[in-house]
Amino acid sequence: MPQRPLVRVGLIALLPALLVYVLALWLSAAAGIRTQLVIRDLAQTCDTALGVGLLSNIGYLLWISAAAIALFAGLSGVLAIRGRVRQLLVSGGLFSLLLCIDDMFLLHDRYIGSTFLYSLYAIFALLILFRFRPQVRALGGGSFLLAVVLLGASVVIDQLQEVIPVPYTTLQLFEEGAKFLGIATWLAFWWQAAAGAAKLKA
Repeated sequence: MPQRPLVRVGLIALLPALLVYVLALWLSAAAGIRTQLVIRDLAQTCDTALGVGLLSNIGYLLWISAAAIALFAGLSGVLAIRGRVRQLLVSGGLFSLLLCIDDMFLLHDRYIGSTFLYSLYAIFALLILFRFRPQVRALGGGSFLLAVVLLGASVVIDQLQEVIPVPYTTLQLFEEGAKFLGIATWLAFWWQAAAGAAKLKA
C-alpha cells in the first residue's frame, strides 16, 4: 500500500518530466544547440544582471500561477466543484497555460503570426465571458473584465506602435505596463474564482 502513492507520482510527475527532459535535449541536439546551453539558466549563460528580463520573468510566474490555481481547483477533486463552474476553471486554466507558453517562447513574435494569435485569444476570452457569464459575474466579473481591458490595451499598442507618434521606448513602457498589470489582474480573478467556486451551484 505505501508504494501506491509513489507509483502515482511516477506516472503523473516523474515520467512526463523525464519525457520532456529527454525530448528537449534530443530536439536541441538535432538543431545543433549545445547541451549546456539547454540545461543552464539563460541569465547564467548570458552573464546578465539580475534585473535583465525581471518583469518578464515575473509575468511568466503570474501566468503559470493562474493556470495552476484554476486547473487544480477544477481537476483535483479537493473542492466540490462540478458542472459549468468546473468547466470555467478548466477552460481558464488551459487558456492561462497557453498564454504563458506564448509569452515564454514568443510564439506570437517568432513562430505564429501575432494577428492570428491575438484574434484567437480575443475569441477565447469572449467565449469564456459569454458561455460562463453567470459564473464569471458571481466569481468576480469585474476583475475578469479589467484584466481583459488591460491585456487588450497592451495588444492594441503593440499592433499600432508604427502609427502612434510616440517614441518606441515610451510606447514600450505603456505596452508592457498594461500587460503586466493585466496578468496580475488575470491571476487575481482566477484566485477569486477558485476560492469561491465551491460555494456556487453547478
